[in-house]
Amino acid sequence: MASIRLQNITKKYDNGVLAVSDFTMEIADREFIVLVGPSGCGKSTTLRMIAGLEEITSGELYIGDRLVNDLPPRERDISMVFQNYALYPHMTVFQNMAFGLENRKMPKAEIEAKVHEAAAILGIEDLLKRKPKAMSGGQRQRVALGRAIVRNPAVFLLDEPLSNLDAKLRASMRGEIIKLHQRLGTTFIYVTHDQVEAMTMGDRIVVMKDGHVHQIDTPQNLYHRPCNLFVASFIGTPQMNFIDVDVSSDDAGVFLALHEARIRMTRNQELLLPYLGKTVVLGIRPDAIVPAAEGNVPAMLEVAEALGGETYLYLDYQGDKITVRVPGTLPARPGALMPLAFDGNRLHIFDKETKRAICH
Repeated sequence: MASIRLQNITKKYDNGVLAVSDFTMEIADREFIVLVGPSGCGKSTTLRMIAGLEEITSGELYIGDRLVNDLPPRERDISMVFQNYALYPHMTVFQNMAFGLENRKMPKAEIEAKVHEAAAILGIEDLLKRKPKAMSGGQRQRVALGRAIVRNPAVFLLDEPLSNLDAKLRASMRGEIIKLHQRLGTTFIYVTHDQVEAMTMGDRIVVMKDGHVHQIDTPQNLYHRPCNLFVASFIGTPQMNFIDVDVSSDDAGVFLALHEARIRMTRNQELLLPYLGKTVVLGIRPDAIVPAAEGNVPAMLEVAEALGGETYLYLDYQGDKITVRVPGTLPARPGALMPLAFDGNRLHIFDKETKRAICH
């Protein structure tokens, strides 16, 4: 097993495009790390540099105690699972899983034992004689995982392995991969653009955008303490509400002025003192706003989406759009005036210029 250290890793292509900039991180042995971000953020390029499939422009990459910048993929003790499965269509499942071991000249009896062991772990023993075209997407993904398992690598690299599956199968396969990580006790690095996958799977998550790392943290900290507006907007469904507000104070303390409404700061007031008289960005999760008679933000309901166990309310307050998540079905019609109460303990305040978090 192995830890991984990325030290100032940068990838710049010959055409001048900077794909990854100054990526620095230490990944502990057996940790499950997820790289997440929008398309083109550099997450797959980072994974491919760890795998040895992309050359590192500058920086140092260590797997265990070895500097591996110049080592070919086969000498890095890694296995990679691709988005498109990358199975040989003319080979059976057994042959696909055994192929890499045969290239290593491993004894046939040992190959057979490893393939059957991996197939048992993944529940695909009855598929060993089939070819990929005779299997579903979920079965093919299990075969791709099995091909990686048989090598018993120090590090598993998974590049959007579930993106070709339907939503229901993705959810079940997420659980399968989590259980596989626990069973194998190996370092996993997983790339996805889906923040739900990231939040449910990773011990820690790396949030990337435009080749830069914005925050590395646990799922809980990313949700409750995002470091900037981008992370706050990317993590969480529905997305956090963002509203420009003015910082003011009176005898009762610091408050945020939202048109005629006042939203009281119940903590961290001292952090906002330098912003008195200035405009900041208020961030608040949809479940931290409650329709209530005592609410002081009188918003108009535009759309209500009843989803069974919960309902999303989309409201307007003097041009500011506000999303609220409430349990069950709330009896309300579009056009109705709905007073909203903001939870003062769950306010996120961001600097309007730098986009950095001021307080949570």
